[in-house]
Amino acid sequence: MRLLPVASCVAISSILGTRLAVRIGTKLVVAAGLSLMAAFYVWVATTSASTTYATIAAQMIVLGTGMGLTSAPATEAIMGVVPKAKAGIGSAVNDATRLLGGTLGVAVIGSVYASLYASRLTSDLPPGLPAAVATNAHGSVGSALTSADALAQGGHPALAEAVQEAARSAFFHGFHTANYVAAGIAAAGALVALALLPAHPTPNTTETVEAQAPTSPATAAEPADRCGSIPADHASPSRTSATREPAAATVPTASVPSAIGAGWPTCQLRS
Repeated sequence: MRLLPVASCVAISSILGTRLAVRIGTKLVVAAGLSLMAAFYVWVATTSASTTYATIAAQMIVLGTGMGLTSAPATEAIMGVVPKAKAGIGSAVNDATRLLGGTLGVAVIGSVYASLYASRLTSDLPPGLPAAVATNAHGSVGSALTSADALAQGGHPALAEAVQEAARSAFFHGFHTANYVAAGIAAAGALVALALLPAHPTPNTTETVEAQAPTSPATAAEPADRCGSIPADHASPSRTSATREPAAATVPTASVPSAIGAGWPTCQLRS
């Protein structure tokens, strides 16, 4: 339920995004969505342990709106230029780019956070801390808080408070910096969208051109002529349209070689 704001905003803005892309252009809608995501990351970088859920919900609304405005029109821009026969390939490429971007985002931004968290925690932990507690604290902020609780229960409240404060400070230091990195990437993506995406959804005209391509009359009539009647230009000169009989007549044997030489198959030749 707490994630309902971002989920509902993604659903609503995805529908609105495709309609806005037709009216004002794909690049503007996608750039606006990425700009909202950049604003979200900058806003999240100001959070602290005292941030209320109302603020977090408002941040999720900004994120969901940006994601919806970005994903749906961008997907339409990819699938709109792919022929129907290759729709599966286009969909696979679209999904692969999303998975690759998500994987790289987790790897890069997570690495930034982890390195900054570890370095800040090392400098902020109090001296004389047991080695096992320090090792657990470097594992994650959750492990650090658990170790602090164990110290408090073991009769070291001052040391526990120092570990908790060091863990919180290190966590928000890495968290804020990672969000600034994500905001910069989203802003760069908005600029790339403005520069490279088409102004409006581009329809695929390949199938329309193929459907309207004229077919040669000779090619269309060839199957019927090969094993059907001989065209007028291969008919005997003595037979004219005025004297041609309505019923089919077998061509004399003497005319078969000439017909074969003209390229007709050795099936029964009829006028």
